[in-house]
Amino acid sequence: MVRLGYVTGNRMSNLQARNAKLRERAVRILMAEANIDQNDASAVLAAANGDLRVALVMKRSGCSRSAAEQSLAASHGVVSVAVETLTSE
Repeated sequence: MVRLGYVTGNRMSNLQARNAKLRERAVRILMAEANIDQNDASAVLAAANGDLRVALVMKRSGCSRSAAEQSLAASHGVVSVAVETLTSE
């Protein structure tokens, strides 16, 4: 999982929040990785259409959802590579 880029820090970032329990977990991961409070994490996750990877890229790079999605597609879903690509531009 680590080699595939599905882990950010020591947490699974390729989480698909399909139910309430997983959505809560995604909010907690976003809170921990982006150092934000629960309300901000919920708002960013909602803006990212529930996709934790997109939310992480958006928060860390300060970009829009479409830019985060394009960067993630170009980096084959690896959050750290997507963030580095957006912040180096």
